[in-house]
Amino acid sequence: MDVGLDGEGKRADAARRQALLAEALGPGGFCVRTDPRAYFAWWELPAPWRADTFTAAAAAHGIAVTPGTAFAVDPRRTPDAVRLGLASAPEAELLRALRTLAAVAAAGPPADGR
Repeated sequence: MDVGLDGEGKRADAARRQALLAEALGPGGFCVRTDPRAYFAWWELPAPWRADTFTAAAAAHGIAVTPGTAFAVDPRRTPDAVRLGLASAPEAELLRALRTLAAVAAAGPPADGR
């Protein structure tokens, strides 16, 4: 994200990044909640993924995501979801990371559950 962008420029930048998100995760039929003006998205992971397991799998690929537990008020009611930050990485790197995450999600968690 270019910090020198005005409001209109930031909205356009966010829209481009949201388009990359849709390009990478849309074909997989994943449940992603977001706003076209946002620099983040909430991804409800497909079963049998758990947020902590997916976060570790993403980290193994050098990609940071935030597990839903970080946003939960009641730890007994935490969705298996992760927050995706879309603002920091250059667009080409963001698209590559999102495609990697889609492939990781589609492959499923490791057999040992880690």
